[in-house]
Amino acid sequence: MKHENNNGSIAEHLWKGDISGIDHTIVKVNNIEASLPWYQRVFGLVEVARGPGRVYLASPVTSKIVLGLTEGGTGIEYIAYSVYNTGSLDRIAERLKAASIPFTRGSSESRPGAIDAIRVKVPTGHTFELLAAEPHENVLHAEYRPCAMDVRTSHMQVRSENIEEMSQFMQHVGFYVSAYALHPNGSGDHLLQFMRVNDRHHQLAILGGAAGIHHVAIELNTDDFWKFCDHLAAIRTPAEYGPGRHNEGDMLFIYVRDPDGNRFEITGPMCVVSHDYGPTELNDEPWFHMNHWGPQPPESWYKEWN
Repeated sequence: MKHENNNGSIAEHLWKGDISGIDHTIVKVNNIEASLPWYQRVFGLVEVARGPGRVYLASPVTSKIVLGLTEGGTGIEYIAYSVYNTGSLDRIAERLKAASIPFTRGSSESRPGAIDAIRVKVPTGHTFELLAAEPHENVLHAEYRPCAMDVRTSHMQVRSENIEEMSQFMQHVGFYVSAYALHPNGSGDHLLQFMRVNDRHHQLAILGGAAGIHHVAIELNTDDFWKFCDHLAAIRTPAEYGPGRHNEGDMLFIYVRDPDGNRFEITGPMCVVSHDYGPTELNDEPWFHMNHWGPQPPESWYKEWN
């Protein structure tokens, strides 16, 4: 079967893959109304819609939904990755069926503007969504405020007791391995992996440990990143760790935790790699891998996640 545009060229998304990037993440909190002011004050996000048991928060600059809040403790309800169109969902469904991976299909539980979606339970027990949707600007219009920051989605880090199993599962979905590090015990097992769906270094990081969500990451322009650090000082909100610069992705970072304990990484722009970038083994010293500038995370960063 040929997949061509009207001019006879190969459709762009077919050589890029079917998944274009992260769309949004629904984060669990203990009480939406109590937590909402924190997300508005700290991240500058704007409430744009409400659904059954959840509120959607968007960038005030682009109106794109970045996060949603739902009640249920801590962690995530699901993370949604955007696809190019419903044809992309059809191809993903074929791959999942071939691998005997169960999934559900339908858009009723996703964000405003959703057209169709596939939901699948990954080996860590979390729900991942593949979403075909209308452009955000055709659905919502957030109220712009002077000096607002353009808050964007970036990536997520999960912890898994079996990194290779999680990685192989995500490759059936349509992810690619960007980089990996082997365990120092010489077993040949992986200590961590970074996976991507587009030309950015990673949209999913998998590290060893009890299954859970370590952090959700959002991205700012470089100038806004530094403004955000000063913003934390102005509103007397301490960071857990940072600022620093990660080796993988070559990006600025700072970590904060919401009042319920959910961890967020705020990053600068991530480096670009080619769509056919092959898996790269990481051999840097652990301290340099974590932070080019030296200071390492506190104990909470290594031992606490949801």
